[in-house]
This record gives sequence, C-alpha cells and structure tokens, in this order.
Amino acid sequence: MLLLYRFLWIASALGVAAVMIMLSNPRAERPIVSNEWASVQQGRFSLQAPREFRAHRDALTQMGMNKPNSPVQLQDAVRIERGARTGMKLALVTLRTDLQVGSDDDAPAAATPDQNAARTLRRIHTAQLDNLREAYADLKETQTRPTRVQGAPALRTDFTFTLAHWVPLFNTPAQGYLITVPVSQTEALHIIAYSPPHQFQQYQPVYERMVSTLKLNAGATTTASGGWK
Repeated sequence: MLLLYRFLWIASALGVAAVMIMLSNPRAERPIVSNEWASVQQGRFSLQAPREFRAHRDALTQMGMNKPNSPVQLQDAVRIERGARTGMKLALVTLRTDLQVGSDDDAPAAATPDQNAARTLRRIHTAQLDNLREAYADLKETQTRPTRVQGAPALRTDFTFTLAHWVPLFNTPAQGYLITVPVSQTEALHIIAYSPPHQFQQYQPVYERMVSTLKLNAGATTTASGGWK
C-alpha cells in the first residue's frame, strides 16, 4: 500500500510539473482567421472575405432604411458573418429626392460643392445611426471622426451595443462601428462591422482588408473627392 501511495504521489507531482511547463511555454496564439480568403459576389458587391465568414443577401429591414421618412432608399445589401456576434453588413443607398429631409438654414450662403457633399454625408450618416439605435439595444456611441475609404472621404462612428436574446440572461455585449462613404453623386455605402469586445482589435485589420477589396459591380461612379469606378 505504501508503494501505491508513493507511486500516486510521484505521478501527481509529474503531472503538476508538466502543466507548469506547458503554462510557462504557451503555444503560439492562433490567428483570429485563417489565411484562406475567398471571393464573395452578391448583387452589387464583390470583395474578399475569410473562409470562416458566410455571405447572405437580405433587405436589412432591421436597419430602418425602409421607413417612409428615411432620407435614403435602399438599393442593395449583404451580410458577411461569422456567427451572430461577428461580421460586417454592407448597404448601398440612394439619396431620395421625393421628399425634403432636414433644413438648409444652417448652410453657408456660398457653400462649395465639397461643403454641400460633407453636409449630405453627415445627414445620411446621422440617419443611419438613428436606425441603429432602434435596431440594437443599449447602443452607445464612443467616437465619431472623419476617415477615408479607398480614397473617398467618409465618416466613422464607433459604438458598443447589446445583442438581445429572448432570454435576457443570454444577452451578449458587442462592439462595432458604422462607416458611411459616398460612392457617387447620388449613392452612399454604409459599412457596419462588429465583434465581441475582447476580439474587436483583432478583427479590425480583417475588416479593413475586406473593405480594401470591395468593388461595386455596376452603377457607381467616382466622386470628385474619390470613390469607386
């Protein structure tokens, strides 16, 4: 019996030592996505995405762009997702001319075309943020700043939100951003990317690479300040 106890003690000690060695020499961290990327072609959109992501076409009605008083009309949309908490949504919209939205009282008397374009971009971006506040629970903006997408001027708003579940116990936090970029004199593109908060920094370069490969298949022209052909 004494020999059995001694054997078990030695085995336990060796097991603890093996665990300590493994913890002190961790394996290289797995990349957030593989190096295998594939072409995605859905409607007006063509881009590259990691093989772990799946593309889906839908009307994105949850984004609020079918409202009667929306300043834009949805042209096409696609979701490229890796589960419910990680992915990107692209929506191509056209500025509506059949209704007057907003006021031009604050416009400069001699506004330049670039100034008018910037005001229109802010209006479309703000309208989409309002839609997201209705679509996502507890959406909180953290920063809004100008940026550029493929050479075109754009606006980016970072935010946090909650993905609601019918059982509140399973509500999950998420982090993301909205980028709005003009692609022609009458069209704009919404880019909504999101992931779990603890993985957001890892997914950002993935989303940036996806956007850098994005092309619009037909109908878009280059704006004066940049954009797609």
